[in-house]
Amino acid sequence: MSVPMNENAVALRFTDRATAYQALSELKHLSSATTDIRAAVLVERLDDGTVRVPEGMETLAGRKTAVGGLVGSLVGILGGPLGVLMGWSVGALIGGGHDYRRAAAATGTVGLFAQHVAPNGTAILAEVRESDTQALDLLAMRYDAVLERRPADSVRVELKAMEEAADRIRKEESKEKRDRKRAETEKKIKEGVATLKQKIAA
Repeated sequence: MSVPMNENAVALRFTDRATAYQALSELKHLSSATTDIRAAVLVERLDDGTVRVPEGMETLAGRKTAVGGLVGSLVGILGGPLGVLMGWSVGALIGGGHDYRRAAAATGTVGLFAQHVAPNGTAILAEVRESDTQALDLLAMRYDAVLERRPADSVRVELKAMEEAADRIRKEESKEKRDRKRAETEKKIKEGVATLKQKIAA
């Protein structure tokens, strides 16, 4: 009888950057019957709050699963949910060493992962399937890392809610822009008519 595998989103927080790189290297080669690493990425936050993603990992098939998906979305809200809400292309940033800033505070389940990358901090975010938590728990202990684990489904639900909110925001902004442009056009027409009347009266 096969043991059921749970899908989890995992964050490992480190006090030392070099240690985080060593842990990611071990994670890449983790061989366990109870744990399947679907995607993982190392995340750094600089003193000024800038988020940097210098390295991800590939599966045995050579496909860089860290690009996009759950991990990519989590990276997008590290400094707050606006990265997802405003439709930023997070997946394209992973593995390229690109920097970007977010300032708003994250909330809910997703916010727990944001808290794991404090200024000048380093963390690994991963999407895993595991029937037993021991493999990652032991890895965290070996590297003196703080581990946070949440069901992947609950994270996806919150991300979906953020995306829906983003759609509403974009529609509202689009309507506001149209209304503003219409008002400006009407104002210019009225001003033009008034100027023309003055010239005729003169």
